[in-house]
Amino acid sequence: MSKQVSFATNSATPLQKGKACINCRRRKIRCDGGHPICGQCAKYSTAFSDCEYTENGPSHSQILEEQISILQTRIEELEKPRPLRSSVALSRPSMSRRHSGPPSPITPTNAVGLGSLLSRFYLEQTSGIASTEVSASMPTELPFIVLQALVHNFLHHASCFGFFLDTQAFHDAVTSTRGRDLPPVLLNVMYLWGIHLSKDARVTAYEPAFLQHALRSTAGSLAGTHPRTILHSMQASVLLAYYFVRNARFLESRYHISAAVSIALSAGLHRVRSAAQAGAGDRGVGVLPSGHAALPAPQSAAEEGERISAFWTVLTLNNCWAGTDGSPSNVSYGEGGLKIDTPWPLETTDYVERPHLLPLESSGTVTKFLADVPDAARSDAAIHAKASILFEEASRIGYRTNGLASNDAEFSALDRAIDALTPTLPAIRSKLLLVVHTLCHGAMIQLHRPLARERVVSRAKQLAAARAIVNILKKTDVPKVGLIDPVLAPLWTSACLVFIADIAHNAASSPDSTSNAQVIIKSMEVFAPHCRLMRAQLDAIRQAYVNARKD
Repeated sequence: MSKQVSFATNSATPLQKGKACINCRRRKIRCDGGHPICGQCAKYSTAFSDCEYTENGPSHSQILEEQISILQTRIEELEKPRPLRSSVALSRPSMSRRHSGPPSPITPTNAVGLGSLLSRFYLEQTSGIASTEVSASMPTELPFIVLQALVHNFLHHASCFGFFLDTQAFHDAVTSTRGRDLPPVLLNVMYLWGIHLSKDARVTAYEPAFLQHALRSTAGSLAGTHPRTILHSMQASVLLAYYFVRNARFLESRYHISAAVSIALSAGLHRVRSAAQAGAGDRGVGVLPSGHAALPAPQSAAEEGERISAFWTVLTLNNCWAGTDGSPSNVSYGEGGLKIDTPWPLETTDYVERPHLLPLESSGTVTKFLADVPDAARSDAAIHAKASILFEEASRIGYRTNGLASNDAEFSALDRAIDALTPTLPAIRSKLLLVVHTLCHGAMIQLHRPLARERVVSRAKQLAAARAIVNILKKTDVPKVGLIDPVLAPLWTSACLVFIADIAHNAASSPDSTSNAQVIIKSMEVFAPHCRLMRAQLDAIRQAYVNARKD
């Protein structure tokens, strides 16, 4: 049997005694001390609890668990009224104590205050009668340590959901005295994600309230005074888009994808290091308030890299979800479409450590790629963007309403482009590369979908791409993958539908296709309990599979 992929990370120098995370200490295994998540915890993300360190006192999870327990007690008290007593609302922790020692222990009095505040927050956000002033201030009244824990919970998995900011820097900012000064629009969305990803029903019960608050905080977010308002607003839109698509709420996800694209284009992020001056009519929809023109020149290599990463994250998000259902894309790459000059993204550390990898000037990045002009962009983020472009273009052609001929020049060129990129992909060593490989095979399935019934070559290409996706799953230790990019749900569905169609129309290949369909179904079953989109897609292909077996 071939070795299964487990997405391990490299080990670091041995840690000092007592510096390992809780999981590694309990299991007596070597810890690399990585923050916000060590290599062992990343490797076994579903089997281990959250990666936590206790050298500075109780971990966020330990404190949050205690808070939750007391919250549950408080809820029970509210459900079964007893004689009234006063409760003490928590205030912001004293800044002077931040570096003087471990966090203060949670006392019964201020923990009861948490229950009261969360209950009041939930009622106000869901009743629709809260005043704007009170509604906007509620999360900042919650215990600071709980808000930190919610962000910490999300940052463990941020890379799966389009987080393009510097994860470590953001984690450090949130857990420092500056945490309260970060832009509310982004923090509120991250609080929502922290609750959404919680496995405790007592926490997720508050998700509707935090969703309403996150949505309210996005209104007028671009008018903020924080120097990074544009990037933070864009990041919030990306995270909300991922949140809604993960919950199978596609209309809302499209709205936030469109918002993210509009902000990116209005800020000129498609023109980073452009060899030409920005031209009229090439700036996209103007969504920025007066005084918020294109961003000023970056002050550092890291800042410029963050802008490049932001643009390609937004574009990739748009490509993936425009391609899954044939909905109109916010970006057109053809003649008369958007001219993208921003260079392909690098690995995060390379912007500072290897800045020479970026060209001094850049132009026609996507146009050249689609014209098969060679380039040296081989970072994981770059090939992710390239795969998403091919997927979006293949889907656009596949959903074309005016018919498609096998000798169509655009069709043939894209078929060659997919065939050229796929074999050059690096081995799957991470969740991102799992997505990239699957996107490339999914692009081939989408491209040949209209011709698969009439054209033997197209049917064969679809089956080969679907089998490649199954082979990826067979080589992956699926139960240990943890959270994944939700785009895998429709990609796996499209592959499974290829096998289901083969079962329905070709009895001779039925055993092989039946086995392959089962591999995909069993893989989706791993993620369905915690992802509404995966669950919905799984239900659909199960029904299609049953119907095909009946015919």
